[in-house]
Amino acid sequence: MTNPENKIIHQIELPVKLEPATITAYLGLDNTSEKVAGMVSELVDMVLAAARPVAIYREAAVRGIDGDTVNIDGTVFTSRVLRKNLANQKTVYPFIATAGAELDELAAPAGNLMGKFSLDIIKTLTLVYGIEYLVDYITNEYSLSETALMNPGSIKDWPLTEQRPLFNLFNGAEKQIGVTLSESGIMKPLKSRSAIIFPNDTGFVSCRLCMLFECPGRRAPYDPELEKQFME
Repeated sequence: MTNPENKIIHQIELPVKLEPATITAYLGLDNTSEKVAGMVSELVDMVLAAARPVAIYREAAVRGIDGDTVNIDGTVFTSRVLRKNLANQKTVYPFIATAGAELDELAAPAGNLMGKFSLDIIKTLTLVYGIEYLVDYITNEYSLSETALMNPGSIKDWPLTEQRPLFNLFNGAEKQIGVTLSESGIMKPLKSRSAIIFPNDTGFVSCRLCMLFECPGRRAPYDPELEKQFME
């Protein structure tokens, strides 16, 4: 697949890494209960049978920074945090990833609230683990020392509507992996995500600027002081 910039768009299948014991502990459930263990194991098996995680990614050039905007291969993004992170970068790696439309069809037994909650978390972790694999893959593939990523909608400074320009970098290739984007910036399938990976040796983690405290993919606590530094 290619785009107007004649940059190759790569497609990669993402492995599914789900361990029932790990997920039971993550959910804070009683790991000594046979009933709980059986429920989690059954849900994991459902997800493993249905999940089809896949991603597309490409190289892109940072062509200019002006105020709080960043020009990436002719597409303009607006974010002070993104601008500061990419101030000294020449190449970045945008991607679109999904756990697959098949997961949208899975449902826990009616009336089982714990099963419903657990299933949604397991679906989310399928995507989270897949993206972790993708970041490691790109880091190794392009011989990058350390990397970080930002995704539209994760912080107030870079809203969900910024997914539209990110999708523009792929010129419709997201359809090849079954992903669509609504006018408001909502992706389908539901367990999908877009982001930009970039070289970074400061240890930046966007979670430190995010106030969605219960996010299953959270990798670091919210840091209001760091947020102030980025917004100065």
